[in-house]
Amino acid sequence: MKKFATSLIIIVFSFFVFAVGSVSAMALTSEEGPVNIAKTEIINDDLFIAAESAEIAGTVNGDVFVGAQSVKITGVINGNLHVGTSSLDLSGKVKGNVYVGAQSIIVNGGSIGGSLLAGGATVNVDKTTVIGGSIMVGAGAVSIDSQVGRSVYAGAGSLTLGDNTKIVKDLYYGVDSEGAANISEKAKILGSIHKSEVDTGSRNVEAFKSKSPAMLNGFKLGSNLISFVGALIVGFLYFKFFGKSFAENSKLVSSSFWKSLGIGFLVTIATVPAIIILLITIIGIPVAGVAIVVLTLYSYLAKIIVGSALGIWISDKLKWKTSFYGAFVVGLLTIYILKMIPFVGGLIWMIVAWVGLGALATRMFSKSE
Repeated sequence: MKKFATSLIIIVFSFFVFAVGSVSAMALTSEEGPVNIAKTEIINDDLFIAAESAEIAGTVNGDVFVGAQSVKITGVINGNLHVGTSSLDLSGKVKGNVYVGAQSIIVNGGSIGGSLLAGGATVNVDKTTVIGGSIMVGAGAVSIDSQVGRSVYAGAGSLTLGDNTKIVKDLYYGVDSEGAANISEKAKILGSIHKSEVDTGSRNVEAFKSKSPAMLNGFKLGSNLISFVGALIVGFLYFKFFGKSFAENSKLVSSSFWKSLGIGFLVTIATVPAIIILLITIIGIPVAGVAIVVLTLYSYLAKIIVGSALGIWISDKLKWKTSFYGAFVVGLLTIYILKMIPFVGGLIWMIVAWVGLGALATRMFSKSE
């Protein structure tokens, strides 16, 4: 993961200064319909998939990144798996870590060599599954009945550990209310058990952080994955209904990057104080409300149009034949992965916001002239 993150930093830095980058990967996209990797198919590369649904039954000798409505893994991934979806069904083998944000996550008869980091509504890991690393999960309902090679960190509305559960190290968990944790007497926990008392009326955040930092990191990853899926959906709708505007704003980012960055910075430092002043005056409250809505909307769309521009740039450099939306998925995913890197991620996220905001503001004012 560190090697891949380093490569992404180099790519994005090159994009910012419009130099030539170098990276190897395969991208498969389908705006309507599934993307399927057959059982006999072998991909010796990192794989990006953007589709309505995706199924991997073959072998991928690299990392896999998937954005789809539903994802099914029955094959072999000799790398890490990154998924943003509504439902994930994993019964295959993943050599590395699995990072997933989904409404429904089912690991049934699967094998994960590394750790499972998941955020969703429901997470179920059955008794025929083997996980070599840790489980870090934040969900409404969590059910684990498998072998876990390291520790389990769980924050949930309800937690169930079945008869076949075996945790080689420690269990850290927090549930919404007393009795929401159902731990079988036959479950084997070879390390210590740490329960975080969670009072929904008044949570002691600092105490919770000190007891389970790894679990909080898992929550952060899960929220980022869910945010990525949401941005994919908004981006698709933006492209579907305002395709011309989407394409023009994306082109403006590429053609006037530094100008957009400067304008975005100026808009940010000028708009916030102006809104505060308007809120102080009674007559200015309606105008401030409109300004807040517009700024919030443009700030959200910023990462979408910059992601599109970045994806197109990467596709051009690597000579990928992909659709406009496919390039957008690749670029947006790159930005979200970089966001998770300490220090560097925050800086890149800020630059993305300023560049996108600047491009949107430039086009808005140019149209009004």
